[in-house]
Amino acid sequence: MACPNLEIAGLSFIKAFRDFAGKDGDAKTLSKDELYQLAVAGFPTLCGHEKKEDILNGVFGKMDQNKDGKIDFQEYMFFNTCLIIALEDICK
Repeated sequence: MACPNLEIAGLSFIKAFRDFAGKDGDAKTLSKDELYQLAVAGFPTLCGHEKKEDILNGVFGKMDQNKDGKIDFQEYMFFNTCLIIALEDICK
């Protein structure tokens, strides 16, 4: 099996962050609402799952590592890692 182009995947994460960040005025962070909108748009399989609210609420509670009420890019990548782990779990 050929390896997927992981660089393209990484650039997609960067683009998504930039597309959703700043709607509330700060282009370097995501608000909780912006992050929720991004998750629904970017993870349709996961967000269509019956446990969507439990999964997202659990992840959101752990995301804001520095407790500033915003999600910076590093915290966002942690979020993506958690969602991909949850996606792998429900796709078994």
